[in-house]
Amino acid sequence: MQKEEFCPIPETPELQWLALSLVPGLGFRSIQEMLNAGKSMSELLQATPGELVRDLGINSKVANKIASASKASTFAIEKRLIEESPETRLYCPESEAYPLQLKEIESPPSVLYWKGIEGLAGKPCLAFVGSRACSAYGLKHTKRLILELAEAKPELVIVSGMARGIDTVAHQAALDAGLKTIAVLAGGLNHLYPPENSLLAERIQEEGALITEFPMAVKPLAKHFPIRNRVISCLSLGVVVSEARLKSGANITAAFALQQNREVFALPGRVDSEASAGTNRLISRQHAKLISRADEILEELRFGRVKSQQPLLPLGQAQKVIQRKVFSDLEQKVLKQIENGTEELNDIHVESGISMNQLLDVILELELKGIVQQNNSSTYSIKEEIVLQ
Repeated sequence: MQKEEFCPIPETPELQWLALSLVPGLGFRSIQEMLNAGKSMSELLQATPGELVRDLGINSKVANKIASASKASTFAIEKRLIEESPETRLYCPESEAYPLQLKEIESPPSVLYWKGIEGLAGKPCLAFVGSRACSAYGLKHTKRLILELAEAKPELVIVSGMARGIDTVAHQAALDAGLKTIAVLAGGLNHLYPPENSLLAERIQEEGALITEFPMAVKPLAKHFPIRNRVISCLSLGVVVSEARLKSGANITAAFALQQNREVFALPGRVDSEASAGTNRLISRQHAKLISRADEILEELRFGRVKSQQPLLPLGQAQKVIQRKVFSDLEQKVLKQIENGTEELNDIHVESGISMNQLLDVILELELKGIVQQNNSSTYSIKEEIVLQ
């Protein structure tokens, strides 16, 4: 009879967090609630399903997955992929190098994969975001602003998402100006996106950092981009939207920044320019400060501490009772899904039939109006004080 192989629990807090983070449906908040209930990480991983059900009141299905987390093939494969990439470091909320800013948000990454220079998140960071299909105007002024910033504050770190367009220009301009830069990715480190940025990614790794919360082999899916955007804004003292269309993902980053009490800046464009329609709207609705020069950004930031997240800045002065007729058809469709209990962004997309780009724009509008709130990285609910009639 073959003896059952003994499988010890992971030896470091980082690997312990990794094992639990790979359990489907188990995010940071769920893990933290179990820790707050008096269980240590090692006790969670060593407990039997029965003990977990009894002590934590969780259902048996989740308990079985937690009990087998350190023995699961997904964990073994992920651990091997990390070991095969010696330049990759893994951080968890207990790690000394885990960025303190991320602990302020409601649902921080359970683990953070890091390639490049350590400690960059502890320096003053400023995010640059914008459209992928950017214009010559957006490219020119993104470069100019970053060059001006580099001359005034050479210790500044530029944060962006390494997407096509403004993100790519921001990273390149930062490196060319002698600044460090952090690229927050929407997929795993083994799937850098877009592929034409492979050389840029190598340079960022050498002179900055590539970071992500997604496992090594995960591809950059559309639903991941809004999730990573909250990290871009949270790491930064402020977010500069240098050019954005009405449905640009940069608007999502701006909304996260407002929620996190970060400063939002926008470069204005021509009133007839579709490429600047999003930035112009941010400015007109007073969700962003109009800027044209780097010193206007620096004057506003003063490089002080990032303001505490609590209390959150209101995104709108909603009344207790609001008539449904004031909302657009798409907004009503989304609100109906949320009222019916559909809270996951991807589920709302599937159930409503609204395209992801449209859905992100509608969600942003509802957040800015103070109707909907984000509960964690990808779930939404109607604010408690709002009554729809």
